[in-house]
This record gives sequence, C-alpha cells and structure tokens, in this order.
Amino acid sequence: MPYQSAKKRNKPSRIPLREIAEVVRSKNAGPYRITLDIFFRDHETFRKVMKSGEITPKKIAELYHIPEEQVLSFIPVEEVFALKVTIQRQSPCGSFEDSDIYGAQQHAPLLSISFPASAIK
Repeated sequence: MPYQSAKKRNKPSRIPLREIAEVVRSKNAGPYRITLDIFFRDHETFRKVMKSGEITPKKIAELYHIPEEQVLSFIPVEEVFALKVTIQRQSPCGSFEDSDIYGAQQHAPLLSISFPASAIK
C-alpha cells in the first residue's frame, strides 16, 4: 500500500447526519402521524445536504420500512435551515401496539443517514 499522510488516511469518506445536524427529533403530529425534524447549523450546510440527494421521501420510507405513500410530507424549510417530514404512524397513538405514545423516540433511524464528505465539506 502506498504511503499516505495521517491526515489523508483518517479523512472520512462519509459524514454522519449527527455530525452536521444541530437537532434531530421526532414528535406526535396527531394520533396517526409522526413529524421528524432535522435542523442544520447554517444555510450552507442545509443547502449542501438538500443538494446531495441523500435525504428523500424514498430514503425516509426505506429507513422506516413503510411504503413511500406513507411519507405524507417532505418540506425543506430554508428560512430556518430545516427539513420537516411527516410519516404515518404504524399504530394509532395510545393504542395497545403503540410503543412511543409521544413519538419522541422515532428519530433514531434518521441517525443512520450519512453524506459523501465531498458533498458536504
């Protein structure tokens, strides 16, 4: 293997969402929906993330194991450097099958999203 400087060797090829997002959260949006919010530090990061194509309604559907039609809204909010997504709950809030009545723990799958370092830096 040819010699590479330590700086080049340790350079990540992908950057996880948790390293570039200021806030990643979820919450109820009524008894049948969950809202997912991702807030970025600045306009430039927001713009690069949206341009990367790594977060799409299809990607959200894959992460949550739901049909794409159950991604009810996908709204980039440029003024506050945020992405707001609403998905259909798999069971109504408060039902016997519901494991998170407040919807506050449903953001975890988003944390598996990463971006090509070349697209973000």
